[in-house]
Amino acid sequence: MSERPATLELLEVGHTLHPEHVVLQNRRFAPLRFPALVGLIHHPTEGPILYDTGYSQRFLEETRPFPERLYAWVTPVTIDPERTAVAQLAARGIRARDVRWVLVSHFHADHVAGLRDFPAARFVYFRAALAAFAGFGRARGTAAGFLRGLLPPDLEARARALGPREPTVALPPECAPFGRGVDLFGDGALVAVELPGHVDGQLGLFVRHADGTRDFLVADACWTSASLRTRQLPHPITRALFSDYRVYRETLERLADLAARSPEIRVVPSHCDEVRLARVSPARAVRA
Repeated sequence: MSERPATLELLEVGHTLHPEHVVLQNRRFAPLRFPALVGLIHHPTEGPILYDTGYSQRFLEETRPFPERLYAWVTPVTIDPERTAVAQLAARGIRARDVRWVLVSHFHADHVAGLRDFPAARFVYFRAALAAFAGFGRARGTAAGFLRGLLPPDLEARARALGPREPTVALPPECAPFGRGVDLFGDGALVAVELPGHVDGQLGLFVRHADGTRDFLVADACWTSASLRTRQLPHPITRALFSDYRVYRETLERLADLAARSPEIRVVPSHCDEVRLARVSPARAVRA
């Protein structure tokens, strides 16, 4: 099997503000901008693929009633209707129905608010990511950042849910300490790995480019590139946001080891303004 390349664009689909000291555990209280980044992947045979969807107008609708309103109050969100994922794709000549696959890193609202905008898509996620919220009512879901009303009612019928017995492939040595992953389309272009700690079953994605380099989309396994470089954990006050803070710390250490050993692999957190401004290097923007 010959490996095929893909290309990646990063789209900002809404943003929030959080005090810097909470994210980077320093003494700065100025607000830090948290973009919701979406990966638009151009695959040579599967066409446009999304990694998450960011926010959408539906998020505003879902957070009008109580208790969901508390989510919007604690995490004020800015959404431009002309900059939703579906609108930015339309500006590139891509219709919502052209998107055959949406890869869901995990089911927090800032990553899935646009799922209903893609009626023809199938959804890929690790089964544990959705199972983590099984049986959650509205209040418990809101406290955990999970809004069930954002999910398509037929989500599971349209899903390719990856389980623990999913066949895996060996990753190249430069991806260490990540040794194996799920080759989503059997061509080496997109390989999914689990990044636990923030939530169970969080899906990270290695994207292979035409020049042989890779991006590693890591969702919320790491919030900023600065915390990756310094191995800085967020403020302890955020522990309630993680399914397992000890495992989160271990995953962050693994990501930091990867970044130190293989700087040619770009680690892409979903909420990093530094990555948003860098977008994609010219070498990685060449179409296959």
